[in-house]
Amino acid sequence: MKLDRINLKILAALQGNARITNQDLADEVGLSPSACLTRTRWLEEAGYISSYCAMVDLDKVGSSLTAFFQISLENHYKNDFNRFDEAIQSTDEVVASFMVGARFDYLLQVVVRDMRHLSELSDRLISAEIGISKLITIPMLSEAKPFRGMPVGMIARSE
Repeated sequence: MKLDRINLKILAALQGNARITNQDLADEVGLSPSACLTRTRWLEEAGYISSYCAMVDLDKVGSSLTAFFQISLENHYKNDFNRFDEAIQSTDEVVASFMVGARFDYLLQVVVRDMRHLSELSDRLISAEIGISKLITIPMLSEAKPFRGMPVGMIARSE
């Protein structure tokens, strides 16, 4: 099987609603339920679908603050990046981490309870001896466009 137009429709539909029934998914993409299930299982087994998750409304859960950290490392050897990456994996407040090609090395998205917690997290990372030379904090004021999935149709390889 290959990644065709129908498989892209399945991926897009599942990103919009991972709890969609197989029958509704089949109707949406124009397949029989058995053919749709076969394709969905293939997409999972082939690694196109890496996981399913629920998007949680943090405002309903409690008080939270989202911020971004621009981080520069002291050194730029492979082991310095590996040490930093490993430390970030066990930091629950870090919800996304990106190594970037900019005037800094990493952009981290963090979610904390409040400004005090943000300051404590910043201090904890700086003092953790994981090679941070500079950390700039950017609190998020509002979310102009929430994440709703990857643009699979736009970036798919044409064959």
